[in-house]
Amino acid sequence: MPGLRLPTRSVGSLLAALMGVFMLLALGSEAALWATGVWVVATGLGLYGAWHGRLPWLSAAQRLMLVLFLLVLALLLTGWGNWLAMASQVVLVLLAVKALEMRSQRDFYQVAALVLLGMGVAAWLRVDILLGIFLLTALYLSLLGLLWQPLADAAVARTTEGLRWRDFRYMLAFSLVFLLVLLPVTAIFFLMLPRTPTPLWVWAPPQGAAHSGFSAVLSPDSITRLALDSATAFRAQIIPQPAGPEHLYWVGAILWRDEGRTWIPDSPVARVRDGVSAGVGTESTGIRQKIVLSPDNSDYLFALATPYRLNIPVGYRQQAGGVLRLNKASGLPMRYIVWSAPAAPRVLSAAERTAALQVPDTSPQLRALAAHFAGGSDAVVVQRLLHWFHGSSFRYSLQAPAGYPHGQSMADFLLHTHTGFCEYYAGGLALLLRLDGIPARVVTGYHGGEYNPAGNYWIVRQSMAHAWVQAWLPGQGWVRLDATPATISGQGGSHAGMLAPAVVPAALQLWDWMQWQWLNMVIDLTPAKQRALWASAGTQIMQIAQLSAYTPHWPKAPGWHRHTTLTYWLVGVVSSASLLMAWILWYRHRVGKDVGYWRQRAVRALRTLGLKDDRPGVESLFWQRLPEDQRESVREIYLVQRYGPTPDADGDRRLSVALATLRQSLRETF
Repeated sequence: MPGLRLPTRSVGSLLAALMGVFMLLALGSEAALWATGVWVVATGLGLYGAWHGRLPWLSAAQRLMLVLFLLVLALLLTGWGNWLAMASQVVLVLLAVKALEMRSQRDFYQVAALVLLGMGVAAWLRVDILLGIFLLTALYLSLLGLLWQPLADAAVARTTEGLRWRDFRYMLAFSLVFLLVLLPVTAIFFLMLPRTPTPLWVWAPPQGAAHSGFSAVLSPDSITRLALDSATAFRAQIIPQPAGPEHLYWVGAILWRDEGRTWIPDSPVARVRDGVSAGVGTESTGIRQKIVLSPDNSDYLFALATPYRLNIPVGYRQQAGGVLRLNKASGLPMRYIVWSAPAAPRVLSAAERTAALQVPDTSPQLRALAAHFAGGSDAVVVQRLLHWFHGSSFRYSLQAPAGYPHGQSMADFLLHTHTGFCEYYAGGLALLLRLDGIPARVVTGYHGGEYNPAGNYWIVRQSMAHAWVQAWLPGQGWVRLDATPATISGQGGSHAGMLAPAVVPAALQLWDWMQWQWLNMVIDLTPAKQRALWASAGTQIMQIAQLSAYTPHWPKAPGWHRHTTLTYWLVGVVSSASLLMAWILWYRHRVGKDVGYWRQRAVRALRTLGLKDDRPGVESLFWQRLPEDQRESVREIYLVQRYGPTPDADGDRRLSVALATLRQSLRETF
């Protein structure tokens, strides 16, 4: 392996191809298939041509015409105004053409600039931790290529066979160490530099922003489409911890108006006075939820039960029933804190009662079905209806029943098929309650969650989108009712037929925790959080200094001080280990150099005494100008290092010591 030689022309093209791959991964679906195909073909030709020394493939004029043609094609296929898609295609086109002419350091500089430009476009499209990983990898490959390409150009100019593998291996190690040293410095600047109140990309929401699985309108198939979508809707830290995922009903929208096949909000109460729900809970009885919402285009926020205290960093409004809505959907991750508790019973206003009893034109058969459950108190009617829905005749299914290829109506579900998903169960229960004179409304949101012990939070996925009912019962207020069969089995209940596993799989816990921290510490680093972070760090440093001055034995200190001190010790150990690794790599590089390296070192060492001409044999005249009794020790070592068969690091060290002694002797003599 040490004697292996690398083809100098092909390494730069290979690094450029790898950088392009990571840029494509970062762009994701925004990279058009045709542009990706052009880049793949051009990169393949570039690698083949670099290996066989046939670059460039086309003349400069032909490459210019190709660029112009592909740019016009990108404009026509993406459409005017779709700037992010157009920018993605343009970067891919330019990168493809550069692959056909990758020959020198200048070309690699241009490739690196194009890849970083593509990463900048990707930053408008996504904000997850994978973008950071792709960007870091592209930076590493860029640094490696910019260090390697000048050596390759010099080797080509000397028409040598190629550079040795260990030279490239040294560049790999040096680039990695340099990047590891650079990252802490970058992190410090990231925390120190002033931040804007909102991220720059909020001024132009990404074209490819994710859409929420939640729907504020209940209609057939609006939730069913998400049955297999495992994307994260939001993450939540809950204090105190819930008994299980079956107790987590995340309220999104409350739907009041039944239009037959759909339900819409149409709330009789526009907003809650003072922005919080009155008569809800206290600090001792409430549930605290710190929620990090994934990027989407919805203006709804989510919370358990009814919020009574809110900490939301952007403009919002609270509607009846605790519904939280942003004044403007941001399309970005957002963190907020909500304190929730069951609302205290109150008198239902006339407007709310009217809205909660509204029914569309209904067939006599449906009215007769509802009358079958009437009689007795409202609570008794509710129990009869739930017992009926949870009976053996009803079946949960995401597929349309046989004989209804285009979907079924609510009457078909209630009177004939008894087969459907949560939207039918929620809409059907609310309709029958209203026909029996019991105020009811439909709630859409999410049900359940997966617990991640690595970060002590719950993951709520799009596949957990759900719909249920709230009925008004005297003396109890709005009571949650869930008619979907899966929710009574003891195995949970989401619209997909069962709740997701209660705990995130062990293999995914650390990765999802990293996603959580990325959103918290990088994407959501606001100016207020930045100031609080530095203030907290300064306070802890002062407390540590005071504690170290007055506490001679750390084990006697309070627990949190010991943990803080341990953290600083760990940082010190990691930094020292990094420096030690860098020194070891440098030393191994120094010891492992070939014969030519040590001979060049000997020539450069003699220049410090005034030798100007480094041609072999010329130094014999130089020795005659030095005192005979002082030159012999240096001369012997120099001849071995310059002309001997085995110059090495030990001889280089002895030559340095002898030269230092000779220089000192000459200063004392003259």
